[in-house]
Amino acid sequence: MKKGWICAAVAVGAMLWTCVALAADARPCARILFEPMPRLMLYGDTTRLGPKRPFAKDPTVIRHDGRYFMYYSECAYARNRIPKGMPKYRTGWWGAIATSTNLVDWSRVDSINVEGAPKTVEWFAPCVKKFDGKIHLFAQGHDLRGIDLPKGKAAGKLSNPKTVWVLWHATSDDGIHFRSETDKPAFIANNEWSVSRAIDAEVYRVGDRMMLMFATREYPDAKIQQLGMAWAEYGGRYGLADWHELSVKAPFFKPEQPWEMKCIEAPTVIRRKGIWYMFYAGAYNHEHQQIGVAWSADGVNFTRWRDEPVFPHGPAGSWNAWESGHPGIFEDDDGQVYLFYQGKATLTGDYRLSCVKVRFED
Repeated sequence: MKKGWICAAVAVGAMLWTCVALAADARPCARILFEPMPRLMLYGDTTRLGPKRPFAKDPTVIRHDGRYFMYYSECAYARNRIPKGMPKYRTGWWGAIATSTNLVDWSRVDSINVEGAPKTVEWFAPCVKKFDGKIHLFAQGHDLRGIDLPKGKAAGKLSNPKTVWVLWHATSDDGIHFRSETDKPAFIANNEWSVSRAIDAEVYRVGDRMMLMFATREYPDAKIQQLGMAWAEYGGRYGLADWHELSVKAPFFKPEQPWEMKCIEAPTVIRRKGIWYMFYAGAYNHEHQQIGVAWSADGVNFTRWRDEPVFPHGPAGSWNAWESGHPGIFEDDDGQVYLFYQGKATLTGDYRLSCVKVRFED
């Protein structure tokens, strides 16, 4: 084994879903290996908490025009750092942008700003992908103004502001300036089992469809974070009327292993040699969140690649001793794959972002 690579290999079990019939001989790789970067990449945004408290979480990365763009969540401002005259709604959690030329050294550009959408949409926990000749942003927000809310039981799901999150969509040509074609969200969870909550968006193409994964919680208690799935025609507008939920009666993926506790969230998908791999976060933030992997032969039905986390939190005394979570998978133009993730040293510590190289071996 090549020096510096960490092996997370397991035996592969039998598939239990319909993809057996679609690709009976499909098998995931035997090993997923992680290699450190030439220098440790640690990024934290100091805008909101100050130079002694760098903070950033929820990473997603693309390459565009010779630069790397990382989109992430920035926390609420410390009271003594709120810019004079800033509207109150802009002082809370928000999405942000940083750029790099080498994936190690990052510089903040700005908070995410979107023309055409309500000003109060926070655009955090972003998912950013390049397709259709555009840069697409999917992110979560609370703003529900102007939406025709459902009636009856579904309306009750929307009555608790602590659990209601919807997904918004915008596009960009340069990766910095975004615009939305509508002042309404792109997706609202509306099924038989969850509250109207959709966070941690992930989009990827399967044939002529664009797939959307999202995290949500069970109705009515909203205690267990689980994953739902929807689809839209590829090349469409990806608006509220375009998405069709697949996980109508139950989540397609939920916590089952002890280390996952009561939470599966932050799915991020990559396809290698005809197999889709979904990296995901198990356990809630602050509860020793770690990263697992599931695989699929059809891009819809996923099963765990192994029962244990493939990328656990670090050892005692390390910068991520408490948590390694919220993964973001990124494939560079040369085919090299990177896993971006958030971590922190202690329960009360501040989140920072890092990355490692990833290799899939048969």
